[in-house]
Amino acid sequence: MAARPAGRETKDRPVGGAPARASVRDFSGGVSYTIEWDVRPVYDFVFSMSEDAGSTDDLPAGDRKWLTDARSSLPRDVRPSVGRLFETEAAIKVATFALDRPELDTPAAFVAAIAAASPTEVFRAVFCETGREPGLADLISDVVAGDTSRLAEVEARLPESQRAERMAMLSDPDGTHRQIVSTLEAWLAVFEPIANRVAAMLERDYALRAADRATLAPGDLLERTTAGLRWLGEPGVRRVILAPSYFARPYNFLLAGPDWRFFGYPIADDALDAVDPLAAPQAVVRLHRALGDATRLRILKLLAGRDLYLTEIAQQLELSKPTIKHHLALLRSAGLVTITESGTVTYYNLRRQRLDDASVELKAFLVGDAGQEPDASTA
Repeated sequence: MAARPAGRETKDRPVGGAPARASVRDFSGGVSYTIEWDVRPVYDFVFSMSEDAGSTDDLPAGDRKWLTDARSSLPRDVRPSVGRLFETEAAIKVATFALDRPELDTPAAFVAAIAAASPTEVFRAVFCETGREPGLADLISDVVAGDTSRLAEVEARLPESQRAERMAMLSDPDGTHRQIVSTLEAWLAVFEPIANRVAAMLERDYALRAADRATLAPGDLLERTTAGLRWLGEPGVRRVILAPSYFARPYNFLLAGPDWRFFGYPIADDALDAVDPLAAPQAVVRLHRALGDATRLRILKLLAGRDLYLTEIAQQLELSKPTIKHHLALLRSAGLVTITESGTVTYYNLRRQRLDDASVELKAFLVGDAGQEPDASTA
């Protein structure tokens, strides 16, 4: 897995410095916020341990195999920690430890910093979303510092869906910190050989979006970058961080803090390493894969009538929310559905114009180069 040349022009992001920040002034009555681009491989290093990484063929076959082999090569005593802390995403938010620490520009620097940090600092990243709940972050810091009398109060305030796994982590903060460090160190050993290659793809994606950054309004830029996630802003949120991710494809990793939102977005097809010239463009594959499933077609039929919440779709199709969410993610990555987020409200709508692209793109791929003969040297 050779690395591509890394020398690229990134005028609005100082090399080796803090990410670029484009201040946005909203005079429509909404809130003002700052858009930042963070193009470091440290986030992808963490996201690559998620159960979703490599779960679809949006990740090339070679790297899906690499993920399988890499996970199998981990020491046996580390594998349970990978499953408990990262594949289930209980500790995936530790990636936010890198925010506001621009010096952590490599996975190795990131892991070393996590190892040197106190459990309180690490837990502050893992529990970053609790900063949105008044006083909860302070309670958790007290527990991590040794005040176990406050465990019951923390448990009562945690979301029920996360309660069991979070309380298990808080019951032994020092042990959890050691497990996070040992897991990251083990994963670093297998990730480092591809780190430069991944970093090159992230930089390539950033360079490809220069025109978007120069011309699109903030909401449109976010929707284009995330391939269909429309965020309407929230009071008190002043920063939006966009970080390209290879291993997230085709999903977005959404993380939140008290005054910021982080979108680990899937890099564009054009940012990937060169592939078989006879292979169909990923956009064509995603579109027809999305349309080739009965459940996804039923979802599209429902959305053709009106915008719907996840719960409404799940109820009408009598399927679980996780199942519907998975199908919606694939529909979004194909450009067929837009997700709109406004505070705690999330709903889905059909992108009708994308339906017209199905036959056009397939015909362009099959017929557009029909007269071109294969290169005899590679026959």
